[in-house]
Amino acid sequence: MGLTLAIAVWSIEFFSFCCSLLIVTVKQNFDDVLVPADHVSRSYNDTYYIDAETVLRCQTSSHQAELLRRGHTHFLVTGDLYHKDSIDSTHYPVFHQMEGVRVFSLDDWEASGVDATSYAAEDLKKCLEGLANFHWPNSIYLPNYA
Repeated sequence: MGLTLAIAVWSIEFFSFCCSLLIVTVKQNFDDVLVPADHVSRSYNDTYYIDAETVLRCQTSSHQAELLRRGHTHFLVTGDLYHKDSIDSTHYPVFHQMEGVRVFSLDDWEASGVDATSYAAEDLKKCLEGLANFHWPNSIYLPNYA
């Protein structure tokens, strides 16, 4: 999977995976993340197919199912992605993505006394602030009240 790093973000530690696996199976890239069989992203016009069963990774989500099966419940995945885009001022066929996954326990949010959506939203806000503080320590963040 590549480099693994533990990052303390908010109140829990997220494991960070830097994915060096650029070629993944169609199952990993689409089926495991529930992309419908007729979705446009599966077309040969949008995706770099190596053969009928393997592609250049279109999303870091292609590693989520594997990490969840390994027992990880909170992680960040970072990697290069490949899309068949025409090169112009806003498009390029290779770009970078970072995504985070956190699985909440029913006990945690029920004990919080708020609904699940509010609990997850507040946790997400704190995690993003923690991630920003990890990368840019001692910075001042002004709230956006717009």
